[in-house]
Amino acid sequence: MISRMGTAPKFVVGTSGRREAVLLDMNQYRRMLQKLEDLEDALALDRAERTSKKLVPYEAVRRRLKRAGKL
Repeated sequence: MISRMGTAPKFVVGTSGRREAVLLDMNQYRRMLQKLEDLEDALALDRAERTSKKLVPYEAVRRRLKRAGKL
């Protein structure tokens, strides 16, 4: 059982002496995942803006969905 690790990541070293894995505190892991998700969202938005021929404002989409009974 591993108790509180602290802030520094721990490395698992293989037989060759090279770092092969990383152990992170759960809070560090969650923060890292959140940052990764934020970056993926930013990349998706950037890609959509570059490839979209026409952007529709949020309020317009919301009105259309309400009229169609989907909201």
